[in-house]
Amino acid sequence: MSIETKNLVIRPLSILDTEKVYEMSQEAGMKAFLPDQVYENKEQTKEIIEFLISKYGHQSIVDQLPYVLGIELKENNELIGHVGLSRIDKGIEIGYAIEEKFQGQNYATEAVKAMSNLALSNPQVNEIWAVIDFKNMASIRVLEKSDYEHINKENSKVIMKKKVSKIL
Repeated sequence: MSIETKNLVIRPLSILDTEKVYEMSQEAGMKAFLPDQVYENKEQTKEIIEFLISKYGHQSIVDQLPYVLGIELKENNELIGHVGLSRIDKGIEIGYAIEEKFQGQNYATEAVKAMSNLALSNPQVNEIWAVIDFKNMASIRVLEKSDYEHINKENSKVIMKKKVSKIL
């Protein structure tokens, strides 16, 4: 399943993405804010991508969590990041990362809005959580622009949530 937005194609990852995903995992922002997505080498990266690919194809994205898609630019098909959903104690969490040279151009917001809409269109999903390092102000801003509400702070994390908008 792919999702098209104004500037992006949000699409399943491929083994061909291994080198780029590995390179992105070595960036300073990933090491600071998403250390569990920093890979030791390309072989480990390939194994992770193979695992994520194995999650595609179920009828409901809720049945296949984690569900992670690549973010590529429409204009040139360049992979610039990823966005995905995973299980946490509170329910479903959204996560995302954009390659440093493409940050600050609203691509993360575009991807988060698209993935949130996809998830919330599922009748089993009433809310999506986000857990962000309190120092990651850019990521907090992405979620604010994507209509996530501040819930609270726990330790050094900001907790945010987006609910299904019910039209009465």
